[in-house]
Amino acid sequence: MIFARCRLISIAIILPFLFSALAAAQEKSMPTISVVGEGLAAARPDMAVISVGVVAQAPRARDALAQNSKSMTDVIANVKGAGIEARDIETNQISLRPQYSYPGQGSRETPRLVGYEASNNLSIRVRSFDKLGSLLDSLVISGANQIRGVELTIAEPGPLRDQARSAAMKDAIRKAEILADAAGVRIVRLFSAAEEVADAPRPIAMRMTADAAQRAPVPVEAGEQEIRARVTAVFEIAPK
Repeated sequence: MIFARCRLISIAIILPFLFSALAAAQEKSMPTISVVGEGLAAARPDMAVISVGVVAQAPRARDALAQNSKSMTDVIANVKGAGIEARDIETNQISLRPQYSYPGQGSRETPRLVGYEASNNLSIRVRSFDKLGSLLDSLVISGANQIRGVELTIAEPGPLRDQARSAAMKDAIRKAEILADAAGVRIVRLFSAAEEVADAPRPIAMRMTADAAQRAPVPVEAGEQEIRARVTAVFEIAPK
């Protein structure tokens, strides 16, 4: 019974490698055309992700943390007051670090502790661009002193990726047909296909102060976000 079970396990392990080897051998033994198809789909971003933080310094650690916590509490209350749901507000880093004063070059003095710096970083998803400019202003006014950037993205990119995939496959078929016709052969079937999809949010570098926020609302244009797909396709060919 044990030997039979071991034999079954061995067969289960070997079979995938055997099929892969057979497929590779089959591809080598038959004439093929290999092409790379490219597809592009674009849409306006419908969501922004703001990375914002509060940094506070004080001679004592507890004072730095208390000041930071008060300011971040005000910031979060302001964000919720702007209509941002709790699910779209996420704390992603809290830190407390000692701050030192370092002596000049050549000095034998040791670094001197001068205080502490507390930092609290928040990620905010904004699902309505109508709120984005005014929210950036109010973040700074309510106590945020670090706005590290804004990423413009698409909340549900799946359908757009599928469009790019479809366009890439159609492009691969078109190229294969052109090559086959030029070579005087015909396409028999698709032998294999592998895809690569690339999309990324568009980051907007940004740094603001309270004075800047009070002067004018922050203008933000969404533009378009592109999703690109590449398909490497291998087609079996035969004489016409």
